[in-house]
Amino acid sequence: MFMNPLRFLPTGLAAGSLLAAMVLSASAPASAAVSTAVSAAGGSARAGVVTALDYNSTGWSYLQVPWTTNVPDFQERGFDDSAWPTGQTGFGTTNGTCSWNNSTNVKTPWAVNTDILARHWIHLPRDAQQVRIQGTVDNDAQVYLNGHLVQSVKSGNCAAGAIDVVVPAVYLDCCNLLAIRGRDRGVAAYLNVRVTYVKPTQA
Repeated sequence: MFMNPLRFLPTGLAAGSLLAAMVLSASAPASAAVSTAVSAAGGSARAGVVTALDYNSTGWSYLQVPWTTNVPDFQERGFDDSAWPTGQTGFGTTNGTCSWNNSTNVKTPWAVNTDILARHWIHLPRDAQQVRIQGTVDNDAQVYLNGHLVQSVKSGNCAAGAIDVVVPAVYLDCCNLLAIRGRDRGVAAYLNVRVTYVKPTQA
């Protein structure tokens, strides 16, 4: 059952000016590119924005289910998804009015009028800061990290960047589970996300 969350965090929480210039693109390269910017705290420190999980990434465990299907604890780290198929984002259909609904951007089919449950493990260094989840969904999504609901999205017709949240540091571990329940409401479907973080470095 797709439940209304009891709590969710506002999008783009404390992202700061460092991340404001990041460009959302579903065709972003799959490399872990690093960009640097001078820290606001002082001119000598520098910080790198690192892509931990990129758009169009492989290794996702996923399951398509009817809207009314309840899969208890699918978002939890201890959930057994070993019987699920694995695939690559973006999930979706190649028909539709959105620019992402084509064979270039859709790597794994996701049928309209269904929910998709998707899980991916992410390794982060201990000093990772401002862990940010970004992406696009058509139509709705609940986004979890390590079992915590961090954002609930109703984006309508695949609004670019509707998924956008900085994860509270207390939710982080070195090995992290990103879980998403996406819902499609007809015509076309799409889901694609990336995860970045800020890694302090020496000048």
